[in-house]
Amino acid sequence: MFGMSDPSQTLIQIERYIEGGRMELAEVMATQFCDHMMANKKRDPQAQIYLLKGLRLLCDVCLLRGKPGQGLPAAKRMHKERKKLISMLTKHAPNLLASMQPEHEDHLRSGRLLAAAGKAGAAKKAFARCERLAPGHLLAAVHAVISAPHSTHVKRLLACVESAGPLNRVGEAFVLAPASTPSVALEDVEQALESGGAAVADLQAACQSAAVELRRQRDAILAGEQAANAQLQSALDSLQPKHDYYQYG
Repeated sequence: MFGMSDPSQTLIQIERYIEGGRMELAEVMATQFCDHMMANKKRDPQAQIYLLKGLRLLCDVCLLRGKPGQGLPAAKRMHKERKKLISMLTKHAPNLLASMQPEHEDHLRSGRLLAAAGKAGAAKKAFARCERLAPGHLLAAVHAVISAPHSTHVKRLLACVESAGPLNRVGEAFVLAPASTPSVALEDVEQALESGGAAVADLQAACQSAAVELRRQRDAILAGEQAANAQLQSALDSLQPKHDYYQYG
């Protein structure tokens, strides 16, 4: 197999295939890579890191290819191998623990696979776990509502939208950008609000109100009445002098 002598290059190649839309080749390569790494029963921490990244890529490509059922075993193994890696690093390299990919991202990955596979109950638990680990995780809330819209998920979505801050424009796209979790496209948030409002009558008005407010912000940005990047504007504002020091001269 290409690059198997250098796992890091193999992983880079898989990522390139995914980015280039060559999903079938990416799936084959990721599957073979994970099988090869798991065959080594005496993995060191670096090999364990490679395996965990390979499993994540396999989960992602299975989701992208519409094969969530095939991705679920990889997701289950991903959580197992993550625990092993934590144990290894705790013993041999505790300084590297802080650089691990956040655990909530793996639960989001599992939740999306489970939801796509029709396992709503298990998906609900995965999304809830993601939210507990990263409060205000808007992307998890969006996927939870789209896959299983009920009151708990819709309330969480509304709270996440509110806590995400003002709408931002990135290039031609409009996104909500929470401080410590991934940005989410306005269209995806609107879809989730529409799904949530349609499914939970008691929250329909709140969902509609949130959607109207986001569209108002979008129109204000387009009209130049609102900063396109609220965080950048806030940072710039903080650099402005609070006093006219020349008046003391």
